[in-house]
Amino acid sequence: MLAALGLVAVLAACGSSGGSSDGGTTAAGGSTDKGSITVGSKLDPEAQLLGQLMALTLTSKGYDVKTKIPTGNTDVTRKALTSGAIDVYWEFTSSGLSILKQDPIGDPTKAFDSVKALDAKNGITWLPSAEMNDTYALAVADGGPVKATTLTELKDESSVKLCVDPEGGFRKDVLPLIKTSYGIDFTNTVQVGADLIPESVKSGKCDVGIVYATSALIPKNGLRILEDDEHAFGAYTPAPTIKTSTLAKYPTLEADLADLTAALDTATITDLNAQAGGDSAKIPTVAAAFLKDKGITK
Repeated sequence: MLAALGLVAVLAACGSSGGSSDGGTTAAGGSTDKGSITVGSKLDPEAQLLGQLMALTLTSKGYDVKTKIPTGNTDVTRKALTSGAIDVYWEFTSSGLSILKQDPIGDPTKAFDSVKALDAKNGITWLPSAEMNDTYALAVADGGPVKATTLTELKDESSVKLCVDPEGGFRKDVLPLIKTSYGIDFTNTVQVGADLIPESVKSGKCDVGIVYATSALIPKNGLRILEDDEHAFGAYTPAPTIKTSTLAKYPTLEADLADLTAALDTATITDLNAQAGGDSAKIPTVAAAFLKDKGITK
């Protein structure tokens, strides 16, 4: 969901300097009692952070972890999974539905249940998803002129000026969806690049802006998210995905990832994104510190 970076091998900062024969990186530390597993990730910094968290967690659990972080965009990473080039990666529920030619689903539980059932027919298992939801959201300045706390309440303040990304904001699952779900028809809009929207809201150029819910720019600019109380936006909760045939080799994988999955809510990942600042070189350090602080690794 965040802006994609170029292909960068980021584990070198904290993992073993020895590369694997397939061009990946072997994570350092831990025994290899549970076998070898290759962790991939999508391109954007948040996806790389999730991949690092998974790799370090599995290393601590006794797997011989190799990484391909990042692997590529959504299509490339999915193909790497189905071809066996990687064994496991975090996919987002409504992204998974899109892969399967389905519309996004706003309710996180329904989105997960749907994609899990549909993808099982393709031989892909979705392990339990995290609570964090990297979906679209409307943000306002904390303590600013907008007093609404939910999108339903925002209808009473619909004369506000909206900052919207010209590339993504007008998609059928963004602004048009707000109108059909909440009856809000923004008539005063300013088109601003996605990365400039939070700063524009902070400065007062607009009163509300369309953002990604886990963006590091939200806390940086002192913004707060309006609750999507009708679950209009598609749910993008991440879950480890793995070929069902491959999962059979790792009977404790779900349990080994359970503590990590449980620790990832929206506020937590937003804070971690802010710490990393979109810098791939910082991601391994941020991931390692978080896991140690939560007692997931030693």
